[in-house]
Amino acid sequence: MKQVGLLSKLLACAVALGALLVSETAQAGAGKATVRAVRGSADFSDGSGSWKKVKVGVILKQGAIIRTAAESSVDLFLDQNGPVVRVTENSQLGLDRLTFEDSGVETVIDTGLNLKDGRILGNVKKLAQASKYEVKTPNGVAGIRGTEYDISANGKVLVITGSVVVVEGGRTHVVNAGESFDPTSKAVSKADPQVLATVTTTLKDVVTTPPTPDGGTLTVVPVKDPSKGEPTAVDNYRNTQTSGSGGQ
Repeated sequence: MKQVGLLSKLLACAVALGALLVSETAQAGAGKATVRAVRGSADFSDGSGSWKKVKVGVILKQGAIIRTAAESSVDLFLDQNGPVVRVTENSQLGLDRLTFEDSGVETVIDTGLNLKDGRILGNVKKLAQASKYEVKTPNGVAGIRGTEYDISANGKVLVITGSVVVVEGGRTHVVNAGESFDPTSKAVSKADPQVLATVTTTLKDVVTTPPTPDGGTLTVVPVKDPSKGEPTAVDNYRNTQTSGSGGQ
């Protein structure tokens, strides 16, 4: 009996030691969104109730809200929690959840974006099984895994690569690469090739833009003057969208 009791104590110690090692190895962290580029005008709120001008190099943390003006856009670098998101013109995006946990083997993230108005485009790297990346809209939520996407606040979803699970009105819709979800008809269909090509080009521009180091030079990239007939990237993108798109 004494031997059994001793073995039980040793086993309990081993389990406790293993749990301690796992907890020390896994490192939980708070994510952040670093502003890579600003075109036109945008501002943000950090939860204090006041709004400040968005500049390249600004770091937005969980709970922040960013909004863009007409003919404007902002590129965000989310690192582990992304990596990248472009907030297009006339949009308002809340960073509801930005957390991650690195076990040394894999990184489990929890990204929750709240698209209150307008449109966002994003590129999401392949995620660990337990990870979560969600975009909430006024009428539903989109679950994303290893995907290039274009989501509007009105519920429209376009998938360039990967797949997105849309939950709206109690129903679930799977949108695969090259498809779009129409919130009016509640149907998934093949996407317009021209729209796909335009969004793909825009996403490449976002992804290949190098991140600005913390503390870097603060600059704003102005858009060209549309009054002079100079087309902008925003114009080219917007002209491919239907008049019923959100944020237009």
